[in-house]
Amino acid sequence: MQPNRRRWLTAGLLFIALLSACKKKDQAGPQRPQANINDSIFSVFKDIYLWTDVIPDSATFKPESYGSVQNMFSSLITLKKNNTNGQPLDRYSFIDDGTTSRALQGDILGDMGFEVGYQTDNTLYVIYVYPGSPADKAGIRRGWQLISVNGISSFQVGQATNNMLNAAFASKSATWVFRKPDNSNQTNTLSPAAYKLNPILYANTYNFNGTKVGYFVFNNFVTLNDVKPTFDSLFNVWSQAGVTRVIADLRYNGGGLLETAEYLANNLAPASANNTVMYTQSFNNNVNTNNYSYIFRNMKAVPYNPNMYWTDIFRQEATTYRSTSFQKQGSLALTNLSFLVTNGTVSASELLYNVLKPSMNPHLIGSTTYGKPVGFINITFGQYDMYAVCFQTFNSAGEGGYFSGIAPTIAVTDDYTNNWGSFSDPLLRTALTDMGIPASQLGRIAAPELNTGRIGVRHPNNRFQGMVQTPRN
Repeated sequence: MQPNRRRWLTAGLLFIALLSACKKKDQAGPQRPQANINDSIFSVFKDIYLWTDVIPDSATFKPESYGSVQNMFSSLITLKKNNTNGQPLDRYSFIDDGTTSRALQGDILGDMGFEVGYQTDNTLYVIYVYPGSPADKAGIRRGWQLISVNGISSFQVGQATNNMLNAAFASKSATWVFRKPDNSNQTNTLSPAAYKLNPILYANTYNFNGTKVGYFVFNNFVTLNDVKPTFDSLFNVWSQAGVTRVIADLRYNGGGLLETAEYLANNLAPASANNTVMYTQSFNNNVNTNNYSYIFRNMKAVPYNPNMYWTDIFRQEATTYRSTSFQKQGSLALTNLSFLVTNGTVSASELLYNVLKPSMNPHLIGSTTYGKPVGFINITFGQYDMYAVCFQTFNSAGEGGYFSGIAPTIAVTDDYTNNWGSFSDPLLRTALTDMGIPASQLGRIAAPELNTGRIGVRHPNNRFQGMVQTPRN
């Protein structure tokens, strides 16, 4: 990784199960009156917002008339409309209290460490479990059926079940009964606990009569330092073993820091891509011409670099760092690359596929991705972090407007009843056969039940939607 590489956070449904009482981010200065903080956030928002042309002036919008920052911000982001259906296009921007930045450092402040989803209209299964979490320590695994929660065993799809699950995951203690693949039941009483997030959920190397395939499941693009040692070791093993085909499972990856996406792209890319364009980014005309309001021109870049102004950082990003190039790392030389994806595949995950598309033509197996080709530079206002869409990304072929998601190469429905690495998993199985592995080497598979989609098991609104760029120092 190059020094001072900027970091992004991808948009799209990153599930951060955090206690509602978690400590707020240290303030950069004394709290200002509500009208003043509204005016400041509005002014900077209008300066940097990618779609600033739809934002009226302050006298028309009247930011001081809103009773809270959150209400004002929610109103602002409805102004940009989708040209196709007239609905708000911006489903990404948000105001945060610092929990997002902490989670991207791999710190989980009190959750149980797993998620469930509907396999049918009335059956729930464990979708994933984070290593080191309370659920992991209890031995709970993907593919286990949820039988009851605090004595409730009816899971008809709908808001009532969603509310019940949200309450259970947010509680200080909840009792869960699971049915394992051998049809035995396991009961666990779990409480939220803090643990270091390890988003590499599974990795393996398959040998099919001499054809070596590497497979890994990656759930969040956290800071590179937290995952680089594991990936370095994994890629080294694959290089030495002669792995020529890789399957990256990003089906629930809501995104994260761009430094980690760039690292993965540089390891998976062919040597021929070295020093060619990986992606470019575009900003609004205010940023391109360095034309800002008085407030933004005088804001120090707290907490990133208090010796710089935010306008200097935006100027660098719009000029010096407008284009990022591949810097090939490692010795992997792949002939095939596939990504396993769903609607829960967001932003940095989508960007990883998009930047590799011109040089590798990787395949997407699964369902259409979330659709977020834009991102943020996180700006702090006292206790608030503002994540306002301020740039859009494009690959070397100029492709990047996938606001409705990226369609799969092969459409396959997800199935929650199999653990990671099972050849009965339809996404993994399809990716392998698409790479030329005979189905006869994968064993037989029973037809799965219809999957009707995932739910947010705690608080759906806590799923992060964004791609955040941490400025280079």
